[in-house]
Amino acid sequence: MILPHRRPSLRGLLEPRGNLNELITVIEDLLRYERSISILPSGNAGLYVASYILRGIEEKEGDILVPDMGGWRGFLEYPRMFKFNLLKIRTNLGVIDPGVLEDFLRKNNIYAFFLTTLAGYLVRQPMEEIKKVCEDMEVILVEDASGGVGGSCGFGDIVVCSTGSPKIINCEYGGFIGMDKKIEDLLRDRGKIEELKNLLKAFKVVNIYGLMKEEALNAKKTYKKLVEYCNILKEELEGAYFKGEEGVCVFVEHQDPRKVSKRVNEVIK
Repeated sequence: MILPHRRPSLRGLLEPRGNLNELITVIEDLLRYERSISILPSGNAGLYVASYILRGIEEKEGDILVPDMGGWRGFLEYPRMFKFNLLKIRTNLGVIDPGVLEDFLRKNNIYAFFLTTLAGYLVRQPMEEIKKVCEDMEVILVEDASGGVGGSCGFGDIVVCSTGSPKIINCEYGGFIGMDKKIEDLLRDRGKIEELKNLLKAFKVVNIYGLMKEEALNAKKTYKKLVEYCNILKEELEGAYFKGEEGVCVFVEHQDPRKVSKRVNEVIK
């Protein structure tokens, strides 16, 4: 059962055009670490650009690591476009165990790790621990923060985010990518920074910076409310996963979907 998602903010819809620098300032405030932000037409564009960057700064030959569940198809598609080999790591219903991750990285030649802030939007990853493991093992962390923006996110060396629908920053279009300074420095050292700028020009974005800014300003409130409502549903629904955990979607395993739908309607009322 998929409930109707939240519409973009009225103020943003009435005044969609805006100032790019103001938008970037608001986005930067949502991320845990400082990142150089570029606005893109979609989250998929972000994954494509991230894969391009990884190929451009590659210091060592290695594989791309993805979770065995709870990620996105783009984690598989875009790195393969740049001839990367992919490996999958075992998870607990999409959640990464930092100890298992460290062991896996020690045993395999991993170059970068693609991960969502929230596994399948259902439960938060231990991002602080994951970041530390990746730093210690010199593995680039690529974080898709689409479902976690507004909460604790922005740990990746490269951060991508969709602002399409239905998302936390819900503009029905767009996205962004953020890079750590060390990534920019590597691109510059390899003479790739101008090439990247030209690539970003190919992903020209319609000026909806005002709408994106309004949605980004509301992201923390939106995220908090979604987590709150999901926790209510998880407590009320038999067979709901990740009770007591932070997530913005609810997954229910049940033999009778109609019974679940009926109970959801009762809780909503």
